[in-house]
Amino acid sequence: MPWGGGAVKVLGSLLLLLSGLLWGAAKSRELWRRERLLREWQRLLQNLQTSVRCWARPLGELVEKEDSPFCRAAVGRPCFSQDPRAALAQAGEELLTRTSDRALYQGFVAGLGVSDVQGQLQHMGLYAGLVEQALGEAREERGKLGRLYVCLGLFGGLTVCLLLL
Repeated sequence: MPWGGGAVKVLGSLLLLLSGLLWGAAKSRELWRRERLLREWQRLLQNLQTSVRCWARPLGELVEKEDSPFCRAAVGRPCFSQDPRAALAQAGEELLTRTSDRALYQGFVAGLGVSDVQGQLQHMGLYAGLVEQALGEAREERGKLGRLYVCLGLFGGLTVCLLLL
């Protein structure tokens, strides 16, 4: 028999350690993804503010020109041509995983295209500040919890290994 009982235990232990480590890495990756999406949203706000100042175009045209994950997801939706605001709202629901981020995004989208240029600029300025605050919280959370999740996963896998041996 090429595999002895000891070799199987070692292999099983390594697999448990690896699974714990992968769990921790996945949780840490979620934190990085949230921060990246908030940065993308911040960049989208800046670009939309510039576009609204320079060109008073319909919302659909502005969204089509943007290279943002939110805009790409919205443009790809069947309802985009009839209602770009609804398509943007659906894109945010799909991309953002946190309830607080989704609620903030939905508030932002609800105010798009419903006022004059000055009102749009004020609306985007308000949400730029709110997104900056959320981004700061996301960075702080990633800094505190990112490595912690990886360590917890590794130590959780190690604990299960020790309990089973």
